[in-house]
Amino acid sequence: MDKEELQHRIKNAIVLLTDGHSFKVGDLTLKCQNDYFDVTGWSLKSDIKNITKKTALSELKETKELFNKMCLTSPELLDFIKGREIRFYLSFDIEKSSVEICSETNGDLKWTMELKE
Repeated sequence: MDKEELQHRIKNAIVLLTDGHSFKVGDLTLKCQNDYFDVTGWSLKSDIKNITKKTALSELKETKELFNKMCLTSPELLDFIKGREIRFYLSFDIEKSSVEICSETNGDLKWTMELKE
């Protein structure tokens, strides 16, 4: 997705996020809930059994980096998230459902799923 397309998708996302809907932009799913802004990244592992703490932390880091790039690309997104607490999540997609692996808010990491080292 080029910069112009990303900016367009983010503008569309902000309209839906304002109404409490989630919206997928690239590899991330964004959602706004009052004073919180949720950013969910999705594990690339094909089997949940292959996820370790190390791979989950790496994918969570990639999620945060990708979101930061979006913010640098879109002043509208920066304005929209101003004053909101950002919560990052890493989840695993299971067909019509998903499982949260871990989350991070203000540097506080929380494991939702027990994983091997």
